[in-house]
Amino acid sequence: MTYVITEPCIGEKNGACVDVCPASCIHTTPDAPQNYIDPAICIECEQCVLVCLGREQAAHMAESIRAYATSRGVTIAAVILDGQGQTLAALCLEQVDPAQADAALKKAYTALSYGVATHELKPFSKPMWLSPEVIDAGRVLMVAGGFPVVSGADTIGAVGVAGAPSAADDILCCQAALALVSH
Repeated sequence: MTYVITEPCIGEKNGACVDVCPASCIHTTPDAPQNYIDPAICIECEQCVLVCLGREQAAHMAESIRAYATSRGVTIAAVILDGQGQTLAALCLEQVDPAQADAALKKAYTALSYGVATHELKPFSKPMWLSPEVIDAGRVLMVAGGFPVVSGADTIGAVGVAGAPSAADDILCCQAALALVSH
């Protein structure tokens, strides 16, 4: 059965799926709101699926973070972003300082923008792929708890966690989510 482009790509033209399609079956027109898969050409190779981080997968990642944090007895906030920096899922456990939600978002944005886990960044670090001028410095937080979500050589999203009593717990919560991404 041919694949259909769904969330988060309805209303946008994300090119990640086009770039990986070996059959060149993903097309659009200038007036169309999104890309479409031509069922007559699609070979059902699943490459487009592998580079897509959608709301459903992000929700599973958020639930994995919740379960891990609860098992460790830590209260955290978490955010999962798509490859364009849009929030796909977010959670804020009870009794966590609401400011931690903003910190989690900034950690995810930083990991997405720089292409590496935030605990590996230093104040003089430069982004791997983006020009520093396109990064919003007010949204950058170079502390542990942000990881890019990578598929092959593509960064397809990011996860950020904040509020745990230690940086190690923020990192472990992120890794619980990344364990679900089987690329």
